[in-house]
Amino acid sequence: MDDRQFTLDYDPGEIRFGRGGADDLGDLLAARGLASALVVTGENVGANPDVMAPVEAGLGDALAGVFDGTTPAKTLGAALAAAREVRDTGAEAIVAVGSGSSLDTAKVASALGSYADPAAAAEHALDSGSVPVADDGRPTPVIAVPTTLAGADLSVIGGVGLSLDRDADPSEIPSGGVSDRRLMPTALCYDPELFETTPRSVLTASAMNGFDKAVECLYSPHATPITDGTASRALSLMQSGFAALPETDPDPATFDDAVAGVIAAQYGISTPGAYRASIIHAFGHGFSNDYDAHQGTVHGVLAPHVLRYVFSEVDGRRELLAEALGVAEPSMDDDELAEAVVGAVAGVSDDLGLPSELREIEGLTQADLPDVAAIIHDDGLFAEAPVQPSVAEIEEVLEAAW
Repeated sequence: MDDRQFTLDYDPGEIRFGRGGADDLGDLLAARGLASALVVTGENVGANPDVMAPVEAGLGDALAGVFDGTTPAKTLGAALAAAREVRDTGAEAIVAVGSGSSLDTAKVASALGSYADPAAAAEHALDSGSVPVADDGRPTPVIAVPTTLAGADLSVIGGVGLSLDRDADPSEIPSGGVSDRRLMPTALCYDPELFETTPRSVLTASAMNGFDKAVECLYSPHATPITDGTASRALSLMQSGFAALPETDPDPATFDDAVAGVIAAQYGISTPGAYRASIIHAFGHGFSNDYDAHQGTVHGVLAPHVLRYVFSEVDGRRELLAEALGVAEPSMDDDELAEAVVGAVAGVSDDLGLPSELREIEGLTQADLPDVAAIIHDDGLFAEAPVQPSVAEIEEVLEAAW
C-alpha cells in the first residue's frame, strides 16, 4: 500500500508567456483594478529602449513613472527609495523589469510599502536582517517582467543588502531577506523578445542558475509529484533550448523553449515554509560577496562536482534526473546513472559557454578555498539539502572544481 503524503501550498501569480507579451501590461493592471504602476528597474535596463519602449507602450496611460535605481547589491536603500517613489507618484502597483536584483528590490519595496512609515521599517530591518510585511498592511502589488533566466520570479522570497546606502558595495554589507506569501507577484509577463535584448553573457549565466533550480527540486525533501512533473519537463525544455541562448540570431522556437523551461523550473520551488533549492545554491552563495562572478557562472563550474558528491553519499533521485535529462538507459547501474547525470549537467554548462574551472573566476585563488568552504558550510539552504557535508568535504569539492 502506498502511504505517500504530500502538501503543496502554492498560489502563483498569473503567468503570461509569448512574444509581444509586454503589450498586455496595461490589461494586467486593469484586470486587477489597478490604475497606475511605477516601473522599477536598473540603470542599464532603464536606458535600453528595446526593453523600455514596449514596457512603457504596454502600460500606456497607467505608467506613473520609472525608478531605475536598482543595483546588483539589492540594497535596502534602493528599495526604500523605490517605495517612496511609489507613494510620491501615487502608483498603485510596481512593474519590476529586469534581472533578479530588480525583482528582489521590487519585493522589498512592496513589503516596505505595507507600513505607514517605510523608513522606520527599513531602519528596523537593518537590525533584524529581514523585512516582514506589516500584519495590518498591504504590500504593493507587483507585476514581474523578467529579462534574465535565473528564476527569481515565481517566488515569495527575495534577497536584500542590509544598507541604506543605495550604491553600497555588496562585498561590504550583510545580506538579509524578505519572505511572505503576499509577495508573490500578482502577475508575471514572460516576453521572449525582451529576453533577447539581454547581453548574451548575462543571459547564459543566469540560465544556469535557473537550470539548477529544476535539478534541486527533484531531490528536495519537499518534492511532490507535482513539482517532479514541472521540474522534469523544465530540464527537458532547457537542455534542448539552452543551445540557442549564446547565439546572436537564435531560432525563436528553440529560444522560447529555454524561457518556458525556466518558468517551469521555478514553478513550486518557493512556497510558504518550504524552499526547494539547496546544496548547489548553497555552494554558489559562498562566492556571492567577495568575487565579481555571476551566480550562474559559479553554478556552471560547481554543479557537476556538487552532484558527484551528492551521488557519492545518497541516491539523489539519480534515475529520475537521468530520465528527465534524456540520458537514462535500461542497462545502467547506479554509478552509471550518476555519471550520466553529471555529464549531462556539465554538457549544459558547456552549451552555455560557461567556465569549467574555479581558477577562471577573477580574483579567486586556491588559497581562498578554505575560507569559501567555511562560508558555504554556514549557508541556511543546507537545512533543505539531501546531504550535510563537513567543511573538509566542501573543500574537497572546491578543490576538485579548481
